[in-house]
Amino acid sequence: MEKEYNLLTQRLLAEGHTAESHPDYVEVCRSAWGQELWQNLAGGFEYTRGHLRGLVFRTGCGLLVKGDRFLMGSMSYMGIDWIPENNNPVISCPYRREGCGLRDPALRGITAFRPCNCTLTDEPYCYELSLDKALDDESRLQRQKYDAYVQKMGGHVCHWHTRYDERTGEWEQHYDPMVCARSCQNVGGICSLTHGPVSRKRGNVFYDVKTTHVRRDGTLFDGDEIVTVEKGLRLFETGRSITICEQVAKRCREDIESRIRGRYHSRIRLLGWDVEVLNIRAEQRESRDLLQDLEDIRNGIEVVHASDQKKAEETDQKKRRQQAKEKRISAVEKRILETGYDGLEPEWRRRADRMLESKRIRELERQRRKNLKREQEQPVQLSIFDMM
Repeated sequence: MEKEYNLLTQRLLAEGHTAESHPDYVEVCRSAWGQELWQNLAGGFEYTRGHLRGLVFRTGCGLLVKGDRFLMGSMSYMGIDWIPENNNPVISCPYRREGCGLRDPALRGITAFRPCNCTLTDEPYCYELSLDKALDDESRLQRQKYDAYVQKMGGHVCHWHTRYDERTGEWEQHYDPMVCARSCQNVGGICSLTHGPVSRKRGNVFYDVKTTHVRRDGTLFDGDEIVTVEKGLRLFETGRSITICEQVAKRCREDIESRIRGRYHSRIRLLGWDVEVLNIRAEQRESRDLLQDLEDIRNGIEVVHASDQKKAEETDQKKRRQQAKEKRISAVEKRILETGYDGLEPEWRRRADRMLESKRIRELERQRRKNLKREQEQPVQLSIFDMM
């Protein structure tokens, strides 16, 4: 199965080396699934980490690449392993060139990061001719363009909303208040984008969801239209600056609707439910329009408040936890009554120490002694055969 071996392994085997006897600069790849030398992810031998760090590779356009860039992983594509041992490891082209004729033809179909294959070279590493310098130059150029962009925008720029378009070589800014909700660190300060204050007051984005569907249950009410409005749903798990919440409520309807479509996806697709997001608003705390609730109820709409549901669920969970705890305590107390505290197995004794106070354990011990004494004092029923 020589076709399974990487090029490095093929060369070493041809020179007479084996898995047990080989040069110090290689080792058998440890990610093996069988006993054969080729049955590992590298296809046989691989360079030791120390040796790979000292190797120098070269791109088709002449950039020198240190071997330590290939320590963190490899790529398989088109049935080829692009690894140092095959003399074809890849980097991401620092120039993002499309259709580069110096690139291996098998790689030209990848446009996401434009991989560039490298080959081993005897040239000494030189920073001025290296990938590192090309990346540093690109980073400096992007920084200069960013500074120029900030000046052009009069300082109304936030780095969370900007990105560098590698195709055009220009910076772009796309304002999305949902990004602010995730990342803004200027709460209580001044927004670098609007140059306005970011309030310390915390709030949330609330919204209502109206669902409409036809009842299909084979009962007397089959075919009736059921309309439900769930009110006071929170967009964020925890509070955000009310300034940010106001912008989210104003601009991010599509994000909220997308979330709701995901939540009701199966019912919309399979059962034909109609789902609508209503009354998106930013508030410091949930408010309720009782008159509107009464009006909705009179119109046959079922009104549910998300906060009420959450409290009911929390109460139910608390009740179940308490019942489970009482059940565990009851089991421990039963064991003590049966065997006594000193007779408990180590695991049960630890449970008793964790769940019961010492006073309760003493009470159970007294109860156990009383039970034993009561059993001993009970009269023995003799049969006529015992007396014969």
